[in-house]
Amino acid sequence: MTKIGAWLIGARGSLASTVLVGARAITHGLSGPGGLVTELPDVAALPLAGLEQLVFGGWDVGSTPILERARRMALEDRALPEGLVAALEDDLRAAELRVRPGVIEGRGPVTRGLNGARAARQIEPLAAAIEQLEADLDRFRAEHRLDTIIVVNVASTEPHITLTPEHDSLEGIQRLIHLERRASFTPSMLYAYVALERGFPYVNFTPSLGIMPRGLQELGVKHGVPFYGSDGKTGETLMKTVLAPLFRCRNLEVMSWDGFNILGGGDGRVLSDPRHKQSKIRSKSGVLASSLGYAPPGKVSIDYVPSLGNWNTAWDHIHFKGFLGTKMSAQFIWQGCDSILAAPLVLDLIRLTEFAHRRGESGPMVHLASFFKNPLDVKVHGFTDQFAMLLDYVEGHRTRLGRRR
Repeated sequence: MTKIGAWLIGARGSLASTVLVGARAITHGLSGPGGLVTELPDVAALPLAGLEQLVFGGWDVGSTPILERARRMALEDRALPEGLVAALEDDLRAAELRVRPGVIEGRGPVTRGLNGARAARQIEPLAAAIEQLEADLDRFRAEHRLDTIIVVNVASTEPHITLTPEHDSLEGIQRLIHLERRASFTPSMLYAYVALERGFPYVNFTPSLGIMPRGLQELGVKHGVPFYGSDGKTGETLMKTVLAPLFRCRNLEVMSWDGFNILGGGDGRVLSDPRHKQSKIRSKSGVLASSLGYAPPGKVSIDYVPSLGNWNTAWDHIHFKGFLGTKMSAQFIWQGCDSILAAPLVLDLIRLTEFAHRRGESGPMVHLASFFKNPLDVKVHGFTDQFAMLLDYVEGHRTRLGRRR
């Protein structure tokens, strides 16, 4: 049986743990595939890899084991069924053995200590750090006899950095590495560089820069691998991309659109830092102008409420003008479990990316735009339009595969 590596950045986090629990629960017949886009009849027509073919591993700087994280999500957050976690203990322990030390949060070098403590940083040249990360991927592939590895970033949001002209070319990025310009790289950029340099697809499910520098995209094209991002679309922004086209198509002027978000958990704690929060707000704020044709006044706020755990609440207020100038409003409340909403999409992206890689495709996977708040090289943000791009992609492959038969 073909085996595929699913290498998760942030492998001990809540989202990665939920991805693993979900994949193994479905494989063992303990749960159904609800929430998986790839199980919709229109998409499942593609010959996608089965979840039983996935071997999980990854990088993390944290010290909480995957099993312990899943138990906390079950007992404290009520986000996972406790009995399901207990039934999958062996699978979770096995995956824990395949987690390697990652890049220190924020920016900078790699720590080779497994404790994840910031105080125990081991300063390394960028080139040496990259070499060690590449060795992790090579070892993972060799030990498990994998056909390929799909690298997916599901780590916490990083602070944004300003890109320079040197980031626009592969030559420029390699020069920055050679000159040891640490401040010119975020962890997600280093992970992307490593994955693409080894010939493995990279997907950025976070608002972090990741694959955004054009020089890194050039590296992906050079090695003939697909890549995409950024920032998975799971809640409030998903609703915006569904509702905004309604106002446009009914010629209703949106005068203001304000969104208020409260969340807990590790992501909420990270986003309580203004540097990290700004990266997230930038990603969440970019969809309305494209969907409406103009940018209405309004703001997006994110506040940390520790007691919410893995749960998230968003309240949006939309003030709009109708016939004869009459002003009206619409409001919605979205309450959901972040990891439960995102985990099936991560599995979808692994399967669809592996298919694209297997078919010899390379470059930005624009047909995956509906999965992201800030889709690379796609200006259309209406959800229905984006989803049609995926269905067109599936139909194109079905036609070609039918001809070959």
